[in-house]
Amino acid sequence: MDRNQKRITPQGTLRQRPLENLEDLIEASFDSRTARQRFGLPHPLSKFADDDFKDGVCADFILKCIQDTVFEEPESQRSEGAKWFLLESERAFFFACSEAGIDGEKLRSHLRLCEQLSPDEMDELLEEREKRG
Repeated sequence: MDRNQKRITPQGTLRQRPLENLEDLIEASFDSRTARQRFGLPHPLSKFADDDFKDGVCADFILKCIQDTVFEEPESQRSEGAKWFLLESERAFFFACSEAGIDGEKLRSHLRLCEQLSPDEMDELLEEREKRG
């Protein structure tokens, strides 16, 4: 396929822009939304979405908070703030979910389950779910 041709993906048509050089590729790799769109990948939270999912700033903010609970130091302000937003906030979380077209109750229930289980227990649960279909 020519680098300037369209590519059909499960989500529809995607225009591939050629990257001019290695610097462009490196810069594009830091922007997760651009990378997802370029390669036709769904947003990681789209499985918690309603029919009107919006891959935008609210979905990206929720995803960033999830990442902060995983990658930041456990007692850091960033990690603690992300946990509060995801698991305890009564309005902000559901507002962001609503704006992104995400089922906030379903996502929060999943996040609480993840918090309660050890990594091994989570792996077992996911394997079990995959076997069921």
